[in-house]
Amino acid sequence: MTNFSELSNNQPLRFDTHQAADFIGFKPSTLKLSRVTGILAGVNSPTYRKMGRKVVYDRVVLEVWLSQFENQPNTAA
Repeated sequence: MTNFSELSNNQPLRFDTHQAADFIGFKPSTLKLSRVTGILAGVNSPTYRKMGRKVVYDRVVLEVWLSQFENQPNTAA
């Protein structure tokens, strides 16, 4: 039987806060704070869903959020 909550590479489609924080390279507490402030790493924080009391992040949303940091030149000289 196919498990539609996971892709063929065995990565889940949705992450809880701890998994999402690990996926994008932040501490869970920082990700939790970003839900209040709306800002993470100087940009809008990734969107999330509440399923009852549980907060989940879609993997695709996190990948798109991370992609905005690709190919940014280092301005420090």
